[in-house]
Amino acid sequence: MVMKEEDKKLWLLPMHGAHNMRDLGGFKNVFGKNVKYKKMFRADDLTSLTSEDLDYLSRLPVRMVIDFRSTSEIQNAIDHLPQTVSKYIKLPIEAGNINEIDISGIESAEELMKKVYATIVRESQEQFKKFFELIMDKSHTPVIFHCTAGKDRTGVASALFLSALMVDRNDIIEDYMRSKECLNGKYGAIIEKYPELESLLTVKKEYLMEAFRVIDEEYEGIENYLVNHLNVEVANLRELYTE
Repeated sequence: MVMKEEDKKLWLLPMHGAHNMRDLGGFKNVFGKNVKYKKMFRADDLTSLTSEDLDYLSRLPVRMVIDFRSTSEIQNAIDHLPQTVSKYIKLPIEAGNINEIDISGIESAEELMKKVYATIVRESQEQFKKFFELIMDKSHTPVIFHCTAGKDRTGVASALFLSALMVDRNDIIEDYMRSKECLNGKYGAIIEKYPELESLLTVKKEYLMEAFRVIDEEYEGIENYLVNHLNVEVANLRELYTE
């Protein structure tokens, strides 16, 4: 997918030290309402943010950062936060750690990644409960939530957030796939040198579709998963984040 420059300006934040920081605003939901801009941002790690980046985020002003990385990931790459952030919340999703996945019987990297996404859906419900609880407090917005690449754990969280706002699933997949080009600057050289790693360092539609498959087949659909497993107050969330 090749992104048009005029489209990028709407949702790709002008960061020098991050590759995949994006505004989740602008999508239209099934009720004809738009997801608000400058309220919710998804991102890769914030370790290399420059002073210019931090000044930009302070002007928004970002008030809360939610970090889905593991303890070891955080220790190895500490976030740089804008001065306006009053809450930095760690919600480690270990289920997204490839090293913790049972790889017996898995024959390809694509199969492994699909299992990662299924595991995130099944085993990270407590973290997602807390995520939605935090973002329901409007005093916490604008919010950045992120992991290391901003594609897997963050990708599932973004899909859940947009689903709760009743954004069409095709649009949610479109947002997810934007990470592919965004991450070229972060992982392109590695993939060029080690092409066998591409499936692990990029996004594919099949990965997110596996998360949705688990939700639809094992949890009786996205609405049931959100309301009865994650305790999301969907009506209040839509009031806060759509207009």
